Amino acid sequence: MSLSPDDLDADGSEAPLEPSPVHEGSERQEALFQEIADELAERDAALSAAEEPESAEEAPSAAEWARQTREAIDRLGEQVNQRLAGLQAQFDREVRAEATRERIVDRLHAELQEYKQDLLLKVQRPIFIDLIQLHDDIGKMARAVVSSGDNDGEAEADKRGVGFRETLESIQVAIEDVLYRQGVEPYRNKGDAFDPRRQRALTTVPTDRDELAKTIAERLRPGFQAGDKIIRSELVSVYTLAR
Repeated sequence: MSLSPDDLDADGSEAPLEPSPVHEGSERQEALFQEIADELAERDAALSAAEEPESAEEAPSAAEWARQTREAIDRLGEQVNQRLAGLQAQFDREVRAEATRERIVDRLHAELQEYKQDLLLKVQRPIFIDLIQLHDDIGKMARAVVSSGDNDGEAEADKRGVGFRETLESIQVAIEDVLYRQGVEPYRNKGDAFDPRRQRALTTVPTDRDELAKTIAERLRPGFQAGDKIIRSELVSVYTLAR
């Protein structure tokens, strides 16, 4: 094969041949195929390693892991139970505290109401006493009118006396109504025994009988009370032993 001048280098040596495009493409394709084959081989090796059964050395590690997991679950259960017990105890304390607060509030409310009633009664007591005294005076006037009518033999005077007595008695009832609207009611103590807490002896009646001593001889005027507070004790006459 003869060489042309173009195939020689400047120094007269033979120039190297340039690779053809077809030859270069084939090498790249082979390199790509080799790379894909290597990658597939690596994946197959990884899958094979994953599918292999655990070795005898790894089995105790799994059992240990399971034991530790159970212990952790047990500890968690104990902590949850402790927290629940603490919450229950706190709830019980709150319930007791709330009950105590309610009792305190109820007691304070009752004390406040009692204080208000006592204060109001203290202010109104002089007025009640005056009304009760007027009630007693009108009662005495009514009894005096009846007595004078009985002593006078004239029928007309007796008729006028009865009418005046009824008027006085109606005034007494009106005074009792006024007191009742303010929570004050008349009372007469039950039983014949004298009770110094609720009764006051205006007069005494001597007696020789021991069984009558310190008993009621006569009920003179009713007492008045506001609830359990005595405004004016019942006025009575009491038997005493004669000396």
